[in-house]
Amino acid sequence: MKTKPLGAFGWLLFTMILWGSAFPSSKYATEHVPHAIAVLFRFGGGALVLLVITFFRRPQQSPKLKDIVGACVAGLIGVCGYNSLFFWGVTLAPASDGSVIFPALTPVITAVVLILTHRETARPARIMGLILGVGGAALFFFTTNAHGAPGSTRLMGDTIFLIGAAVWSTYTLLNRRLVAGMDPVQAVTYSTVAGSIALGAMAAPHFDDVAWGSLSTGFWINAVYLAIGPTAVAYILYVRGIRDVGASAASVMMFAVPLFGTVFSFISLGESFTWSQGAAAVIMVGGALLAVITGRKPAAEPTSIEQPVPADAREEPSNPEEPGATPVREAGPVTR
Repeated sequence: MKTKPLGAFGWLLFTMILWGSAFPSSKYATEHVPHAIAVLFRFGGGALVLLVITFFRRPQQSPKLKDIVGACVAGLIGVCGYNSLFFWGVTLAPASDGSVIFPALTPVITAVVLILTHRETARPARIMGLILGVGGAALFFFTTNAHGAPGSTRLMGDTIFLIGAAVWSTYTLLNRRLVAGMDPVQAVTYSTVAGSIALGAMAAPHFDDVAWGSLSTGFWINAVYLAIGPTAVAYILYVRGIRDVGASAASVMMFAVPLFGTVFSFISLGESFTWSQGAAAVIMVGGALLAVITGRKPAAEPTSIEQPVPADAREEPSNPEEPGATPVREAGPVTR
């Protein structure tokens, strides 16, 4: 049974590779069309791909209305909210900035919220891993700025990236509750469709600004890749990862995105990449691996002699798919 979480981390790492490639691909898209149009192409196309996948899979059980509503809410947060900020940010700052700021802050925000709400506590080794990850991200960020030409536009873009990280953390934390008991592919499909509808409303005023006849073949190939790889495939794998290993551990894996994002940005956009940035990336990935390998420790049940905990409060929920259920790794994927 221990191989399932290990496999989940492997698929999550592949997801981070796809998301790392999304930064320069999105930057390329926004150089040809307004960012509202670019994000609509990515997720509108992703929604079509997911609808086709869902049609051929034909899930055995139809989702409940409350699950559909939850998935749509998740889509408004994780698809429309986060990605509107993401695409806006890459128009103002280098793609490599976003590939560092988003994944560096998301695990920190996620972990802090879980600890403050007494849903998790952390082992010292995991805390050290998070510190190394954040320290490496900070070193990477300052090194990038030192070799660039910071200005008001770049600072604005980085600020938007910071806000986007908080939005994505919210999506990660709420996802398991919003789509409890729902098939992951169904959940991602409903979320993406709902988010795409909202993105379409935001993009509508900009359609007349696009010179459609002048868009190159490379632009359309890039748009198809964004829709399939970093969107349809990556979101399915990420939701599965949240269910298998939990929101906190899944978000920690995002420390790997800066490495891939920077490499892809260097290859495709020619953005700067130095040895100091490489060293910072190694520290980030090392911290993430340390945090993931050591795992997380659920918050202990409060006990005291004066006020003993009732028996029913110490028992695990009978249905591990219920929101708030204690994760039981040996039993397979769970939904919180």
